[in-house]
Amino acid sequence: MEIGHADKISELGAPSMWIEWGDLARKNNSCNLGSGFPNFPLHPDLREELVSAAENPVTCWYTRAQGHPKLIEEIIATYSPLVGREIQPTEAIVTIGAYQGIFWSFEAFVQAGDEVIVFDPMFDAYRLDCVLAGAKFVPVALKLESGSWVLEEELFKNSFNCNTKMIVVNTPHNPTGKVFTRKELEFISKLSKEYNCLILADEVYDRYVFDGHEHLSIASLPGMWERTITLCSAGKMFGVTGWRVGWAFGGANLIEKLFRICKCDTFGASTILQEALAGMLQRQRLCIPPKESYFQWASNIFVENYTKLQKAFTNANMPVIPAEGGFFMIVDCTKRRFKFQDSPEFQSSVETFDIKIAKGIVNKYKLSVLPLSLFYGSDSKSKLTSYLRVCFAKSPESVDKAVEIIESFE
Repeated sequence: MEIGHADKISELGAPSMWIEWGDLARKNNSCNLGSGFPNFPLHPDLREELVSAAENPVTCWYTRAQGHPKLIEEIIATYSPLVGREIQPTEAIVTIGAYQGIFWSFEAFVQAGDEVIVFDPMFDAYRLDCVLAGAKFVPVALKLESGSWVLEEELFKNSFNCNTKMIVVNTPHNPTGKVFTRKELEFISKLSKEYNCLILADEVYDRYVFDGHEHLSIASLPGMWERTITLCSAGKMFGVTGWRVGWAFGGANLIEKLFRICKCDTFGASTILQEALAGMLQRQRLCIPPKESYFQWASNIFVENYTKLQKAFTNANMPVIPAEGGFFMIVDCTKRRFKFQDSPEFQSSVETFDIKIAKGIVNKYKLSVLPLSLFYGSDSKSKLTSYLRVCFAKSPESVDKAVEIIESFE
């Protein structure tokens, strides 16, 4: 007789889209622009910090569960100027990736009867953690208007009620590449105060914003520190997603609740990696021209990659929606007709158009990209089904290979 599972397991749906599309990429030995991780080698500065950390015997031991003291010190020194206040040691905590920070935040603050507002399309972890917490998920669609993703104020305002407990604000935004404007963040802040909501600010791409745009941390706005948990990721920041280290900061009253969940979950991130990352953060903070910081180095690579891919897709009659920040560009796949669209398999498939195109590209051309529709809730009424998400935060070699493939489209 089969052992019954909790009802919430069924609500989580099928296995993760990352498993399905990751398997498809590996099966085809594809050039992978679907997964959102930089694939270039460890930066020499970070390698030096890792070697130095390995030579320190302290890094072989457990460190403080709330975070390795040296890393907490550097988080405080790095982010205090960005939020306009002196962050205290009790106002920061280290997580095993920002992913864990999302989970802790939902577990600590959300329960059955609560509602969580998230901007659609979105990173799937928000919806899944909402289900685990027993809360209601309320997607608010970003509108694609004249080549930009826009927050519709009236639609957002009408999503609130007395049960609204949390708003997830991801900027720069995955998957769209949108950077929320000061005006938009001030409007979000105003409503969060009016309805007494917590802000979960997912800012893992905060170091990568393109010319003409500015990243503003919502926690820096008046009256928002006490109601905002900000999440960051060393993996996204320094191209080491496999290290699984992130952090959260906010008012001590909020971080203390996360620590309570921490005690019931994994006890602390890797000491040696925290030691190395502390050294790397310090290097960036003290970096003086003409020395190039890691962020400048990586940004230059990403901008060049973006330019190459934008040109290749445009020439292939697949227009790119301009990205304002982050790791991703959105590509319109309606104007280009591929030969594989005439196949019986394509014609008979009931999957959305973007899914069929993405599968055709990876199977025929060995280039992995992701359908944008996967980032919408299954019951979303605003789902766009004619766009692809493409990651440009890759090695120049990977992008050059992708460009060759795009140029071979027929």
